[in-house]
Amino acid sequence: MENKNPRHLFHKLFLSYSAVLILIVGVLILYFISSSRTRMLETNQDYAGKLCGEAVLEVNRASSDADYLHRAIYQNNSELQDMLNYFRYETEEYLKRHLDTYASSNTVDNKDIYSYVENAYSAYPDIKKIELISYTNNKTTVFYSENDIRVDHNGRERRKEILDGGLASPGSYSFQKEIRDPLSMRIEGCIVFTFDTGTITAIQEKYPMAELYLYYNNGNQVYPEKDSLLLKDLQQEDAGRKLRSYIQIQSVEDYIVATRLDKHTAASIPVVHILAILAIGAVLVIAGEILISSYLKRLTKRLDGIIQGMDQVQTGNLKVQLPENENGDELDMISRHFNLMCQELESYIQKSYLAEIEQQNAEMQALQSQINPHFLYNTLEAIRMKAICNGDREVGKMLYSLAVTFRSQLKEADVITLMQEMHYCKKYLELFEYRYQGKFRSSVECGPELSKIPVIKFILQPIIENYFIHGIRMEESDNEIRIYARRIGDDLYIHVEDNGRGMPGEDMENKNRELKNNEMDTRKSIGMTNVNRRLKAAYGDTCGVFLKANRPRGMHVILLVKVKERETDEKSNAGGG
Repeated sequence: MENKNPRHLFHKLFLSYSAVLILIVGVLILYFISSSRTRMLETNQDYAGKLCGEAVLEVNRASSDADYLHRAIYQNNSELQDMLNYFRYETEEYLKRHLDTYASSNTVDNKDIYSYVENAYSAYPDIKKIELISYTNNKTTVFYSENDIRVDHNGRERRKEILDGGLASPGSYSFQKEIRDPLSMRIEGCIVFTFDTGTITAIQEKYPMAELYLYYNNGNQVYPEKDSLLLKDLQQEDAGRKLRSYIQIQSVEDYIVATRLDKHTAASIPVVHILAILAIGAVLVIAGEILISSYLKRLTKRLDGIIQGMDQVQTGNLKVQLPENENGDELDMISRHFNLMCQELESYIQKSYLAEIEQQNAEMQALQSQINPHFLYNTLEAIRMKAICNGDREVGKMLYSLAVTFRSQLKEADVITLMQEMHYCKKYLELFEYRYQGKFRSSVECGPELSKIPVIKFILQPIIENYFIHGIRMEESDNEIRIYARRIGDDLYIHVEDNGRGMPGEDMENKNRELKNNEMDTRKSIGMTNVNRRLKAAYGDTCGVFLKANRPRGMHVILLVKVKERETDEKSNAGGG
């Protein structure tokens, strides 16, 4: 028969599994790249929202600072009056009135517009300049710092410029606050607070992925200073919902804050991340190929074993056995059925070729089974009577005890009463009393309340025999063995105590473990083990034989039996009938 190379199956399965593995890893790579793009887009959109929000807060903060500085003028009457005088009079007249007021006052603190400006620059470093514009004499004073002051009379033009959107210019944005006389409520002039966009630049640098824009409400650009996008173009792009970018626009005071996030840029993944995903995918493919190859090699090796086993069967070797408990899969099932097939074939062949020998053995066993056991009893009884006639009563007693023992083993039922078992045990001990005269004493106790309890027969004789083989001290004459029974509930305990050689503690522990696990070592004495197995089979796993050390010496063997009251009553009634 032609043998096919199992490597063909290996290559087919390897290619199939590899294709599936590469497909799965490819799908996972695409999923992770898509997921990373989505996550990157969501993160950048969140950053764009934070960028817009922080810019709005910054403009609000600047507006609040301007409001605070404006309210601070009305909180100090001398400072307010000095401000009003500055708006109403020319510089010489203002200075004269200021000196007169300061000379007539009782305070040392000199409150004028110069100290006001100085305090404003100290408290708010991001103020770029402060303008005072008089509506009476059109005087304009610009404080670029507390030491850089420029005075001009272009107030009318400056007011017109402000009305046309002059509060905003690239790189700075301003807030205008008018000053009124509290008594007449007449507007005497205004203060313009101009703030630098440095803080807004810092916010833009914090979130570089999106673009930040700041406009005045008339469309004049404030930030950035160049390369800007016109407000109308930004609003048209936002209204059109074009796909190339995300737009956020918010109004605050007289200004408009806008952010722009390019969709392609926002969803782009860094090259390092893509390379990392591809590297992980490559590692997964390599690791998967190694695992697939290892698995398929083990599989083909098992197939090789099955094929070799079949080849051996073809040559006539039916004793071949394949491993069948490796993985619990279909190949193990095939191996199990193959082994069973070989066993059944060998059994069939043996039955066919050895049928004649088995027939002869059966005929021999039939002849042997026809021997009447009464022949043995009659022979023992004839010898006993002959010994009594010859005056040898001790030999007669020994033969009687031996006959009773044989009768109990061969003729009695499998279940007898405890009293019968104790009686047979006593007769068995009498045989050893004749053999070891003066070497030991024995006692057998069975109370009347326990006498009719049914037990399986032949459970005490192996224990006693074990004592005479291993326990009796032949060099001493004080050997003693005691047999008695106690009942606790449904448990019957039969005790066999002796003062013999005993057993070492470690050996006793090992023996108890073997008895508990119902183990049997045929290389050692099997009498006690056989009794233990019979008790467990008849009464359950909780019953059996237990060993203890007797005190001060010797062995204490305990046989645990379950009491079955109904069986006792039935047997008693049957005996009475």
